[in-house]
Amino acid sequence: MLSFGDTARLFSLGRGMEMALEFATVSVFADVNQPKGLYVPFSEPDINRAIAHGAIAALWKKDAPVPRYIPNDFPLFMAEDVSFAFTQLVQFYLKKMESKDLDMKTTFIFYGSELRDKNPHTYDLADAENRKRLLCACRRHGREKA
Repeated sequence: MLSFGDTARLFSLGRGMEMALEFATVSVFADVNQPKGLYVPFSEPDINRAIAHGAIAALWKKDAPVPRYIPNDFPLFMAEDVSFAFTQLVQFYLKKMESKDLDMKTTFIFYGSELRDKNPHTYDLADAENRKRLLCACRRHGREKA
């Protein structure tokens, strides 16, 4: 699984507590179930909704103000560009999967590989084809954003 330590190595911890956690899910959507989730808000963040759906940490735009209602111990990892950070996270995790035999795998919830609709699509990374689809969707999203 993707760990708190993995994420901290990629992005600085802006606030919250350092913990020995593993993320079962990584989601760009606040309103989907994301048990033990790392929430990655691409648009207007809704931390309260993400927490209600299981988020235990989030990526956050480095220079964006942090809402006062976010719990003080809720970990926020800071990144210059949250969308690009998501792609970095995916690439890091896929390399980690190649180098280690992971018993439990983190599930990523992102847009569908064609990006025609913006509905959540769950990528079970145990399947090599899903790993390719997730990377393809990340690349397409990056091109659309540019």
